Amino acid sequence: MKKVLGIVGLVVVGLLGIGSTYFFFVLRPIRVTDVSYVLESNTIVATISFERDLKGTCSTQSYTSLIRDGKCSLTVLNEDTPVMIATDFNQIEYVLTPNMNEVLSFTLNQDFGYLVIGEKYTLEYDTEVLGSPEVVPVVTSSNPEVARVNGLEIEGVSDGEAKITVQIDDLTQEFSVVVTSLIHKPVLEENKSYVPCGAYTQEQNELLDKLLQYRIEQAGYKTRAGVVAAARFLTLEFPYKLPYFFENGRLNNNTGGRFVDGEGRYYHKGLYLHEYKFNELDPNSNGWGPATWGCPLMNWQNEAGFVPGVKFPNGMDCSGSVSWAMYNAGYDPKDTGAGTNVLYHDDLGDIGEHIPLTMELLNSHTLKAGDYLGSSGHAALIGGITDEHVYVFESTTYWHGLVMHEYTYQELADTPYLTYAIKMDDYYGSDGNYTAYWE
Repeated sequence: MKKVLGIVGLVVVGLLGIGSTYFFFVLRPIRVTDVSYVLESNTIVATISFERDLKGTCSTQSYTSLIRDGKCSLTVLNEDTPVMIATDFNQIEYVLTPNMNEVLSFTLNQDFGYLVIGEKYTLEYDTEVLGSPEVVPVVTSSNPEVARVNGLEIEGVSDGEAKITVQIDDLTQEFSVVVTSLIHKPVLEENKSYVPCGAYTQEQNELLDKLLQYRIEQAGYKTRAGVVAAARFLTLEFPYKLPYFFENGRLNNNTGGRFVDGEGRYYHKGLYLHEYKFNELDPNSNGWGPATWGCPLMNWQNEAGFVPGVKFPNGMDCSGSVSWAMYNAGYDPKDTGAGTNVLYHDDLGDIGEHIPLTMELLNSHTLKAGDYLGSSGHAALIGGITDEHVYVFESTTYWHGLVMHEYTYQELADTPYLTYAIKMDDYYGSDGNYTAYWE
């Protein structure tokens, strides 16, 4: 009897054990109580919390994590991700749904710029995002009296500097802006005053040089657009007109004349407006200066109102202005003239094929701003072109200095001073941020 009872007891105990095991592992399945998502180094980490401590793993297709202290953590993409949660006795599939919308980072396309008074610039930026967040930049100016903001648009108000802060969520970037009245927005002016002698301080000359280089870099250094930007800067943005001055000689002289630097030409970077620029002149130059633009310089020509042995304001001649624009934009045509002397091969006209400047050529609309125009003894560049007009960057005695002169197609085809064009695509190599016109 005792033996029977013992066997029965063992059976009962066994059944109770099986039942408790069944209850523990089947009637009490794996239960997820919470899922949290955090960004760590722009990566989503999902943490799954369980009802009780388990021993097992959480697995996706590409990652497996041990369950510790009732939790497991997995790196996941921002999409529905099936996870297999497994113990020695049970396993379930659970779907993670991060659905995160975050701006991870953003960068401004520029962190510094110049504006002239009245000029507007629109900030541009690139973002790295997770999901599809609503991107709402908040833009503020440290000095609205210098530069005010309207959304992403900055407008120059008065001379000075300002910090523009752009904030997206808890991320910030800064844009520094210098506003100046030393130049103005591009405008075609027929009656500009000549640049006065000694009107600019060294600081102002240095700032003008930075402004010029900024314009060229915006257009594209070593591109067609960079050359055009230099030409437009000196004739449309700079507030004064440079006088014409017959050259007293050139740096690479091919005519047997004097070796002269900065007299009727200026084959250097920037503007020639203050005496500190004398340090840039070639020390071997044997001219009659030095004299900055607008300052008196000895003239030896006897034409167009110029009198030999009399001083006239220094400026630039035709080939000097063309080579200056090219040189400042990154090209090196040398300090050469505009002649067509077959004995020498360093004239600007040697740059490319001469195409007769006719109405047929102009009406073909194949010429572009930056193309070279010339004749025997004259050099110029197209500074802008529209369906009706060609704007020519040229320094002449008959326009009394360096101008951006407006020609109708017919006027340009008829002028005896410009007889051929050179298409400069091969010379420039790239158009850069080209615009046919400045407005």
